[in-house]
Amino acid sequence: MHQFDGFHGTSFTSAEEILDSNYELSIGDDEWIGNGVYFFISGISSKPGEQAKLWAIAQAWDNIERRNRYKRFCVIKSKIEVDDNCLLDLTSEDGVSVLNYLIERFEDKISRLNKRFKYIDGLVINFAVKEGILPIEVVKGNFYIKFAKERIKGFNLRTPNCTICTVLDPTKNIIENHIQSTGDIGNEAN
Repeated sequence: MHQFDGFHGTSFTSAEEILDSNYELSIGDDEWIGNGVYFFISGISSKPGEQAKLWAIAQAWDNIERRNRYKRFCVIKSKIEVDDNCLLDLTSEDGVSVLNYLIERFEDKISRLNKRFKYIDGLVINFAVKEGILPIEVVKGNFYIKFAKERIKGFNLRTPNCTICTVLDPTKNIIENHIQSTGDIGNEAN
């Protein structure tokens, strides 16, 4: 059994809804590592709670409206529990080997979609879950994620700056939620 803390950055209003009724899944083949609820976790950064806060602040900004969608952010700390055989760990050589196997397995299926994808990690993981090839419940990996500073300055890096995970079924794998921190976007963004 693997147990760890995940930090989810969002608006204060969304956090209240999550605590009342649970998380809403991010769905789509363009998701980082498949469908699920996303969290910052300890890994290449020792401050996943801070990264979740920075994510919530960055996500508040609406490029079209040129203003923040919400004024208050919240970081929820969730305790995640998963059997070792249901965790796809893309931070390990074995996990990357599994992903490479899945890519080979679904190569024809991907080409038949007749669509170009910028990244196929999430697509391939979604295929594996839908077809029941692996008992995947949680996926984790190291990624480069842009926060507000990087977005404003237009920085792009290939070097990962965080470890994230996605939980496919929060009712099964999240055993505890509580508010870690809250704040005002205006005070934090300056």
